[in-house]
Amino acid sequence: MRVAMLHNRYRTGQPSGENTVVAQTVDLLRNAGHQVDLYARNSDDIAELGRKDRALLPFRSVWSFSAERDLTQLLQEQRPDVVHVHNTFPLFSASVLRAASKLGLPVVATLHNFRLICANAVLQRDGRPCESCVGRLPLPAIKHGCYRESRVQTLPLATSIGVHNTLHTWRRYVDTFVVPSAFVRDRYVAAGFDPERFVVKPHAVPHPVPNPGQNESPVRDGAGESVVFLGRLSEDKGFADLLQAWDAELGTLVVVGDGPLRGAAEERAGRDPSIRVLGQLPWADGMDVLRSARAVVVPARSYESFGLVVVEAFAYGIPVVASRLGALEELVDDGETGVLTAPGDPEALRKAIGLVADPGTSVAFGERARQAYLDRFTPERDLAATERIYTDAIARHADRGRRRTER
Repeated sequence: MRVAMLHNRYRTGQPSGENTVVAQTVDLLRNAGHQVDLYARNSDDIAELGRKDRALLPFRSVWSFSAERDLTQLLQEQRPDVVHVHNTFPLFSASVLRAASKLGLPVVATLHNFRLICANAVLQRDGRPCESCVGRLPLPAIKHGCYRESRVQTLPLATSIGVHNTLHTWRRYVDTFVVPSAFVRDRYVAAGFDPERFVVKPHAVPHPVPNPGQNESPVRDGAGESVVFLGRLSEDKGFADLLQAWDAELGTLVVVGDGPLRGAAEERAGRDPSIRVLGQLPWADGMDVLRSARAVVVPARSYESFGLVVVEAFAYGIPVVASRLGALEELVDDGETGVLTAPGDPEALRKAIGLVADPGTSVAFGERARQAYLDRFTPERDLAATERIYTDAIARHADRGRRRTER
């Protein structure tokens, strides 16, 4: 099968699970013998645009005629069996959907976040969940300056949402929407999208491998050592709640990541030897830290569309303490593969960590977490699901074409 893959990469230095997922999907398909033509643009390139192009970028993020023209030419040359669209903001825009449609090509769109219904793409305001714009014109987003805390920068995003949802652009041109969780699907359905067009396909993570030159097991051996937080050090990720909840009696807390609360973390670590702040690490080094964890903690205060770190922990046979919020509730089986706790409740979080920090409980939960990974999140399962999605989208596209012809 020949696949045209489209993705607007996020800026270098901005951690992006989407970039990782797209790269893994391309490799997975190519290794299985499929031909993948990756059409990518990079947000880093914005800095090199001339003054005129940069001034026009907000309008082009609503509809880019140049992106539509360029993609039309590429698709005419490649003639793929299916077009798979990921992030289109800001250099592609929804215009690429029409380019594929004009050539009669099936379109699959993976919605990694809530970009089509929320200006900041995460259904969040002031570090808390927000659904003020779901199913309505995104005027609250403009009022609150939801994108980068700027009404001016929010305006083109809100305009794009309003225009394309009014014209049903995405619903008209996309045959199948792929989402990483039922939670994401349900938010889009609440905004008026057809539930029959959605497929829930959780992201996969690679099989753990031993460190080079070592013969150790790629998964955790025993109960592990430290409680690990791996992510952005910010209020919305619940990091302040974790600092408040943490007690040296729980063991050692290892913090991997960066963000606005790093200073507070380092100040606390300076007077509490049970806390170690490692800062931002390369992915492989972060996985080395994860491999020896007693538990991983994901105390989010805002919605997560998936939770890649949860599945990474499961792959190593490590249980997770997570907020009962968003997609995290789908990933963690409470009392089986980890513990779910109320978001924004440090006392409940402390008790949950204490439960999983028990060596026997950590081992038992970790074994079930590892099995959950094998059952649901391996590359092999992801490949089979992706191939099935493409086949179904091609059939659905053909059926839609027949129905239009018969009218």
